[in-house]
Amino acid sequence: MHIADGFLSPEVCVATGVVAAGALAYSLRQLEQTVSSRTIPLTGMLAALIFAGQMVKFPLPFVPAYGHLLGGVLAAIVAGPWAGCVAISLVLLLQMALFADGGWLSYGANVLNMGVVGSIGGYAVFAAVRRLVPGHRGIVFGSVVAAWVSVVAASALFCIEFALSHPGGGFSLPTVVALMTSFHSLIGVGEALITGGIISYVVAQRPDLIDAAARPAGAVAGVGRLVGIGSVAALLIAAFVAPFATEGADGLEAVAKQAAFDSLEHPPRVLVLDDYSVPLPGVGLSHQFWQRLSVSVAGVFGTGCILGMTWMFGRLVKRTLPATEGGHGG
Repeated sequence: MHIADGFLSPEVCVATGVVAAGALAYSLRQLEQTVSSRTIPLTGMLAALIFAGQMVKFPLPFVPAYGHLLGGVLAAIVAGPWAGCVAISLVLLLQMALFADGGWLSYGANVLNMGVVGSIGGYAVFAAVRRLVPGHRGIVFGSVVAAWVSVVAASALFCIEFALSHPGGGFSLPTVVALMTSFHSLIGVGEALITGGIISYVVAQRPDLIDAAARPAGAVAGVGRLVGIGSVAALLIAAFVAPFATEGADGLEAVAKQAAFDSLEHPPRVLVLDDYSVPLPGVGLSHQFWQRLSVSVAGVFGTGCILGMTWMFGRLVKRTLPATEGGHGG
C-alpha cells in the first residue's frame, strides 16, 4: 500500500506529513523513556524482517491483485507500539530512498497509514481484544483481529485522503472506496494469518516477549540471541524467498488501474536503485536467473542497510545509557 506521488494533492501530503511527524516524534520520545541497549537491536531486527517480508507477495483470491505483509501490528506486539511505529517508518524510508517504492512527497501519508494506524492503532485494537479474551488465546486472537483491522483501516484512510485530494469529483469515489476496502479486506486476511502464526509461535516459545512490549526490552532475557536469529532469518528471506515472490500489482496499484487514476502517478524519483533490483555489471536482466539474482542482491542490500543503521544507532545510544542499565538480565 505504498502511495506513489501524484495520487494525493500536495496539501494533503503536507497535512498527513505533519500528523505523521508528530506521531513519530512522540513515539521516539516514548522510546527514550524506556530505552535500553536491547531496545534498538530488537526494533532493528523487526524492521529488517518486515522489509524482507514485504518483498514477498501473495496472490489474492477472486481479484486481480496481490498482497504483502505490512507488519505494523506484528512489530507493535513484540516491541511495543512506539517501537513498531519507528520500525515501520524506517522501513518506508529505506524503501523510498533505496528502491523508489513510495513517493517522497507521500512519505508522510505512508507513515501515517502504515506506521501510525498500523502500529499504534493496531496495538490499541490488540490491547482491547486482549482485555476481553484472557490468556495466550487472547494474545493470538487479538493479533489476528488487530492485523486485519489495521489493513482495512489504512485502506479506508487512503480513501479519505484521496477524496480530500480530488474534491472536484474527477473520479468515482464510491468505486475507489469499494475497490480499496474489498481488496484490502482480502489482504488483511493474509496479514492476519501471517501475524497470528508468528505471534502464536512466539507465545509458545517466548511468551515473555509479549509482556515485554509494555516495559524496557532490557528486562527480557536472551534478546541478543533472538535478534541474531531474526536478523539471519531476514537476510535469508531477502536472499532466497523474495526472488521467487509472485510478481504483480499490489492492492493500491490494482485499484488505481481499475478506478482509472493510475495516470496520476508521477515517475518515481530514483535516488539509488529502482524496483528492488541491482544492475549486474555486464549482464542484462532479461534472463530469469539473473533477474532473480538481482532481486536477491537488492534484498540483502536493503536488509543489511536497516541492520547497519540500527546497529550504529544502538552504539550511539549505548554510550549515553547510565551504567546501571547493564543490570538488566541478558
